[in-house]
Order: sequence, then C-alpha cells, then structure tokens
Amino acid sequence: MNFLVIQETDWIRRGPHQQHHLFERLSKIGHRVTVLDFEINYTPWPYSPLVAPRLIYERITRTDDEANVCVIRPATIRLPGLARIVSMVTFFIEIMRITKTIRPDVIVNYAISTGLCALAIAKIKNIPFVLHVIDALHTLVPYRWLRPFAYWMETILLRNSNATIYINQKLKEYGLQHGANPDYAHMVGTGVDLDLFESRNNKDINDIRAKWGIASSDVLLIFVGWLYEFSGIDTIMRILPSMPQSLKIMVVGTGEMEDNLVALSEKLRLQNRVIFTGHQPYKNIPTLISAADICLLYSTLNPTTRDILPIKVYEYLACSRPVLASKLPGLIQEVPSGNGIIYTESDYLVQTLKDMMEQNNRLKEGAKARRFVEKHCNWSIITISFEKLLVQITNLKQ
Repeated sequence: MNFLVIQETDWIRRGPHQQHHLFERLSKIGHRVTVLDFEINYTPWPYSPLVAPRLIYERITRTDDEANVCVIRPATIRLPGLARIVSMVTFFIEIMRITKTIRPDVIVNYAISTGLCALAIAKIKNIPFVLHVIDALHTLVPYRWLRPFAYWMETILLRNSNATIYINQKLKEYGLQHGANPDYAHMVGTGVDLDLFESRNNKDINDIRAKWGIASSDVLLIFVGWLYEFSGIDTIMRILPSMPQSLKIMVVGTGEMEDNLVALSEKLRLQNRVIFTGHQPYKNIPTLISAADICLLYSTLNPTTRDILPIKVYEYLACSRPVLASKLPGLIQEVPSGNGIIYTESDYLVQTLKDMMEQNNRLKEGAKARRFVEKHCNWSIITISFEKLLVQITNLKQ
C-alpha cells in the first residue's frame, strides 16, 4: 500500500513518536511511506535565509536502520506566523502533486492547519482520510489567542475524517465528545521495542554513570524528551535541596524550558546534582535510562497532559525502571498503579521520593514494570493491528 503521512512538526529531529515506530515498521514489510513535514524549529529570518526551500530526504530512519521512509518538506518562509500560512499553500500543492503521481491508498494525518489541506484533497480525490490522535492537538498551539481557532480546525478534522484512531481511551473519549463518528473510531495502543529497550549490563551502566560524574552510591533520576514548560522538571529540582545529596537528576533532551532549567539549577546551586546532556541519539537512550534508578514523568496537569500517553513511559518501564509520575488521568487509565508507575500528589512528593530511594523498593517496582510492557506493549503486534485497520478503512471506501 501507499501511505501518505501529514504532520506539522519535524519528522527528522523531533521524536521518535508513535508515527515513527509504526510507519518505519510498515515500510520494512513492503509498504511505501511518504511523509510531509514542517521545519518547526527553524531559525527565523534574518538569522537564516528567508526562504526554506522544498527538500526531499530519502531512506530516513529514526527507530530502525532497515526502514525506508521518504520525507518531503514543502517550501515555506522563515517568519513566525506567516510560515504556517505559507505552508498551507505549499502543502496543498505538494499533496496534489503526490496524488497525481503515487496516488495514496490512505492519508494518515497528525496535523491541524496542513491537515485541513490534506482533508480537502482527500475529499476531492476520494482518498480515505484517517486522523491519528496522539494528542489534543489544539492544546499544543504555543499562542493562547490562536487556540480557539485551532480548536475549531481540530473539530472539523475529527468530524470529517473517514476514521479516527486513538492511542488511549481518554483521547478516544475526547474525539467522540468533539464529533468523531463512533462507528469509525478505533483504538491502537502505544508500544515499545522490547529488544532495544531492556536493562543494560553493569559495564555499560557503570561507563555511562562515570562519563557524567554519577557515583555508584548516587540515586539518579532521569527525564528523557522534549523540555516543555509543563514537563515538571522544575518541580523536582525545587525539592532537591531538601533531599539527600546522593539524589541527582539527569535531563536528556532539549526544548523551550532548557535555558530556564539551567538558570534554576544555578539559582538553587544544584550544578553538581543536575546534569543536562542535551539531545542524545535515539540508540543511546536505553543505556541512559538503564544507568538511572528512577524515571520521571511528573508533568503538570493541564489540557495538554490530561489525556496523553507518552511513548517514553513504556520505554522507561521496558528498561525495568520505576517511574515517578503525577496523576494524569489518561496515563492512569492505561497503566494502573501497581505496574511500575508510582503516582503521587505534590503534598506527598518528598516522602514518595524518599521511599523510592530504597533499592529494594526500586527493584520490586522495576520488575513489575518490565512484566507490564511484555504483556501489553509489543510494537510488532501493535503494528500488525495498525496495518489491518488501515487496510480495513481503505476497503470501506472502495
């Protein structure tokens, strides 16, 4: 089959997300995958060229070296605000070109603004259009004054898609509340590569800890991913001075909060206890997680985080590491307490962390974590389910 994937973020530098894992695996078994993406973290003009030219990246791989994904980045201009508007035009032109040359069997959408372009063409060309919901999209719009407009566009997409697919029950409820057709609303969960993400041997762990100045007696917390304002790392940092000196944090990734977190570290005099690694290659992430003792998903509860189910949670669990998390409804519903995730309120955060510093507690919860993902979160099985569902949706349009 020919799959056309639409997103309005950077396929090459952001993630890997749900779509990377699924479509790279689909490309390995013979499907043709073309992705249209957007240079979301561009440097604005005049600090970079005004025009971002159309680019084609062949044989892109993020999670599997044997994958074969073609990424096309339509042209735009590097001016905040106008870049999105111009992209709607260039995406429309690009999608029309693709439908004439390699007519997709299905369009799978992850975008709002450029997603509307894809929806319009899908209707004109009678191509099945699937909205794959991994977030409440409008909540991710950085400008609050634009969110009502984004909300309206997201509602149009939910109501007019031939089918919708959700990564968890809470997001499915969200979609149905906003008008998605319940007869064509499906759930395909999130997974993890169980061979890649597993606890590493002691030598690898010791090498990583030595590289970053972590003593064998230290208890290391780790956060992996994009540093959003709501990631909650600052909350953990603020209680660190009241905790034993052996408790440290490793922050793996970059993002909008990085400078603020570095400044907070200096303000709290935590330079020796908070390690910022910056962006790390995906292949290094399992070893970094394994080198830690406790993983973090202590996100602030808001409309964006309420229903999310980040892939990183399953990657943490697969490495047999316990996860300290805030009480996010979407996450609790998919991974109930007792499966390696310790949920806690802010009032009990200090005591919960102290309890988790006990090695026996960590080992017990880590064993539960691995058992959970082995039972529920195998990417190979999930990809087959996703493929069958897309075939089923395509056949309905014929």
